[in-house]
Amino acid sequence: MMLVPIMAEAAQADVYVYRGAGATGKARMEPFIDLLGRKPAGVVEFAENSDWTHMRDSINWAARSWDGSYRMMQSVPMLMSTGTLAQGAAGQYDQEFAKVAQMLIANKQSDAMIRIGWEFNGDWYRWGAASDPTSWVTYYQRIVTAMRSVPGQQFKFIWNPALGRQSIAADRVYPGDAYVDYIGLDVYNQSWRPQDVDPATRWQGLVSQPYGLDWLSNFATLHDKAITLPEWGTGTRPDGHGGGDDPLFIENMAAWIGSHNVAAHGYWDYRAGDFDGEISDGGQPLSAEAFRLAFNYDAQAAVPEPASWLLMIAGFGLIGTMARRRAVGAMPWVPA
Repeated sequence: MMLVPIMAEAAQADVYVYRGAGATGKARMEPFIDLLGRKPAGVVEFAENSDWTHMRDSINWAARSWDGSYRMMQSVPMLMSTGTLAQGAAGQYDQEFAKVAQMLIANKQSDAMIRIGWEFNGDWYRWGAASDPTSWVTYYQRIVTAMRSVPGQQFKFIWNPALGRQSIAADRVYPGDAYVDYIGLDVYNQSWRPQDVDPATRWQGLVSQPYGLDWLSNFATLHDKAITLPEWGTGTRPDGHGGGDDPLFIENMAAWIGSHNVAAHGYWDYRAGDFDGEISDGGQPLSAEAFRLAFNYDAQAAVPEPASWLLMIAGFGLIGTMARRRAVGAMPWVPA
């Protein structure tokens, strides 16, 4: 019973989703809307990182596609196929980010949430901070300053590592409270730990490992920042390390969201080549139902609130007393 108020708290955080980029994602929203029972607050978006022109064009296309119908949580790459963090720290790319800001404002996204150089503690993106931590911090600060300099902006900036220590400890490259609005973390139900043989053990690993969910909570509290979870989901991986259709993960994430200062979270409802987290297509029915119960207002409305429980329990007690009076010596009826 105590899960219900926690789930209600979880529903207060803004729900975002990734269903695909721009017009592709827009055309695929209905199944997720049906699952959630309403339109989500926003959508997670990504950008090309081959060169600056394609990066700007991809963001412009996505913003035009959504046309202000959803608030964007825009992932902004720090480097293209060429260039270095040191060059960015020296100001060589400032104008590129000012142009991105202008573009977002012009396309009804003046209040977009911005994930600069997301998952920077890993080594899978060219802007990985481990290669040059000092330049990474300075460069991040310059990007925020450049985007904030554009008139009309109301952006919120998310400092967003991936879960785990990865190639560098995330807090080594924290750019300072003045440049961060939210502390983020990407949390996928996946594991390479040999001891994670069941969902409960795997979940505990996600919580307690270095730079896991416990760290996120403590770090956000230390810096007096609200939390975002821009990418989270359960599903399968080609290498077999995904958690699959795991309702316990969904329930635990909902409970964690409900018991922490989470402003927004983005579910990965998408079939990517490296992780298939789609739940709105019927492929993961147990996880989909757990998600519906946790985040769908209508589903929660069907469950009695705590005050109603007290009335129900009192009613059960009265019925039980009357039953015992009618049949003295009979086994008393106890409500399940």
